[in-house]
Amino acid sequence: SYLPADNVAFYSIKPRHKSLAAGGTCCPVQGYDHAELRKPSEWFRLLNTAFITLLPKKVDAIQVKEFRPISLIHSVAKLVTKVLANRLAPLLPTLMVKSLYAKKEAHILLKLDISKAFDSSFLLEVLQQRGFGQRWRNLMCLLLSTSSTQILVNGQPGDNIYHHRGLRQGDPLSPMLFILVMDVLNSMVQFATEKGLLQPLAVQQVRHQMMPWSSLDQLTKIFKWSNIFLITLDMLLGSKLTSPRALRLRYTAQPRLALTTEALSCAIKEFPCTYLGLPLGVRKPTKAMLLPLIDKVADYFPGWKAYLMNRAGRLVMIRAVLTATTIHHLIALDLPKWVIKAIDKLRRGFLWKGREKANGGNCLDRVQRPLELGGLGIHNLEALRIRWLWSQRTDPDRLWGGLHVSVPAKAKAMFEVAVRTVVGDGNTTKFWTDRWIDGKCIADLAPALFAAVQKRAIKCRTVAQGLHNRSWVMDVRGALSVQVLTEYLLVWDLVDDIVLQHDVPDKHLWKLTQSRVYSSKSAYSAFFLGSVGLSGWKRIWKGWAPLKCKVFLWLAKNNRCWTSDRLAKRGLPHPSACPFCDQSDETIQHILLGYPFSRQIWTNILCSLNFASLAPSPADTRFFAWWARSSSTVPKEAWRGLNTLIILVAWEIWIFRNSRVFEGCQPRIERVIQLVEEEGLLWCRAGATGLQELCIRSQAAAG
Repeated sequence: SYLPADNVAFYSIKPRHKSLAAGGTCCPVQGYDHAELRKPSEWFRLLNTAFITLLPKKVDAIQVKEFRPISLIHSVAKLVTKVLANRLAPLLPTLMVKSLYAKKEAHILLKLDISKAFDSSFLLEVLQQRGFGQRWRNLMCLLLSTSSTQILVNGQPGDNIYHHRGLRQGDPLSPMLFILVMDVLNSMVQFATEKGLLQPLAVQQVRHQMMPWSSLDQLTKIFKWSNIFLITLDMLLGSKLTSPRALRLRYTAQPRLALTTEALSCAIKEFPCTYLGLPLGVRKPTKAMLLPLIDKVADYFPGWKAYLMNRAGRLVMIRAVLTATTIHHLIALDLPKWVIKAIDKLRRGFLWKGREKANGGNCLDRVQRPLELGGLGIHNLEALRIRWLWSQRTDPDRLWGGLHVSVPAKAKAMFEVAVRTVVGDGNTTKFWTDRWIDGKCIADLAPALFAAVQKRAIKCRTVAQGLHNRSWVMDVRGALSVQVLTEYLLVWDLVDDIVLQHDVPDKHLWKLTQSRVYSSKSAYSAFFLGSVGLSGWKRIWKGWAPLKCKVFLWLAKNNRCWTSDRLAKRGLPHPSACPFCDQSDETIQHILLGYPFSRQIWTNILCSLNFASLAPSPADTRFFAWWARSSSTVPKEAWRGLNTLIILVAWEIWIFRNSRVFEGCQPRIERVIQLVEEEGLLWCRAGATGLQELCIRSQAAAG
């Protein structure tokens, strides 16, 4: 559906997720002006600009290839392309030519480099043939004809470079346009295959296919080289298709090897190799192939100077980089347990000590739980593989849909429990393992019979194949006991009367969501079913506060702060009593609320904000219990501000405690309150609106 014209810009830059930076405050002003962009105007040339800067990939970079070019596009031009990209993205899958990779057969993997600098006229012709209207093509002409780039050298921009061919990197629309152009090659390959212009590579038919890469000028192609075909492609695109850098062969006859090398003018390399940062091979990755992944994770630490980062900063880097790097490999590889265990060990050491190895710290299983279950929200790497199975069932037209995808047994078992199937044509439903008989699977209904079925049939046999001429009977092997025969007759009665609907696809229902559609959040949460939640986790993680303060309160909630009681349990040097009152043992509960010094600070601050009824009494010795009771008694509009205030005061009390222990400063209530006021002012300026509203409301009530 199309958005109202005045709201298009707003919805284009509005954050799609709560973790993204806040924005959109200027859209009411831009909403009246962006309509001028629909008219080709000369002034748009001044806004459709970009800077290119080079960032070094490593220390002491000298050669050009050792730098990474970054395109910095003008915000107005980027906003316009973002609006167009939002319109094009939902339609892009319907514009692509469907194709599937061939299964495990003899093939040649040929890597080509193609320049993006194709003629703009070819792009406009493709858009016209794809059904894009005149208005859209006019916008493309405006963007292409007015774009220019300047290269930053030592911080100074050079002369304008006006674009006459190709696409500019860095805006959201260029990758989609590049995919549409490269899809022409896919159509040409399929047409040439149908007409017999591309001969098969082996006795068995090998399907020729192409897959576009929008971020790299590379294509992976399976077809026999044809000079006439490539010359035609060059003429259409107006670009150059360079000679292949390397040809990687599998099961190729040796007599044809020399002929192939001479025809392509390229070197021959053997598997395994590295492609897109991932090890590529025809067999299971060896230990030598996977060790670079572990080394890559460990190599981040020296450059980050982790020993200078606080624990909250290290937590962010684990979530954003270390975990993301591993997930990138998990997309294509079935990493063994020893690799995941080694990476988890690195993540654990980096989180608690800022180095590769560390003893102590919280149990990794607890840290990897979601926030609501008492963890730090670090992803468990073994619980992220179910999406492959869901995509295979619901979207078999994906490029990798015909390949065997290895999924851990735990994830596979969770998928089989969470999915219920309504059979249509039976082509995407597994006969033996899917729950297609009244929400149950044959493996549960007839376990003895299931144990006698061939493993290959369990993996491959679909309902359509099994019901055709009762082919499922041939899957049963071995000696047939009385129990097996009984269950055999049971299954016969259950499936014999089922009639498939050949024009209706199977419908797979995800039982863990109300919409019955798969979501990564529901699948990940399913691995923690039965876990005990953390009481009051929203007060810690949902309130506005710096992450380091939230991590501190999480440690305090789990009694993991280094106070005297914990030091004593480990036989480490520790004060014999509380450094403030010199009477009781020092615990985190005592520091935050138990001793009179802390209670007086809470009383003075809460009374100044007209919350005297919330001031702790001498009977209140459990900080988190008092916090829960206080939050439940305030009005809803004051809840956010009060939680932020409590986090702020608890943090400043802990900071002052450390100053008392390590620097010997004298305990002064006025000094702590002053620190709270100064830090609170900074928090309000940084975006703590709840705390700011709480202070304003309290001042108005006092006046």
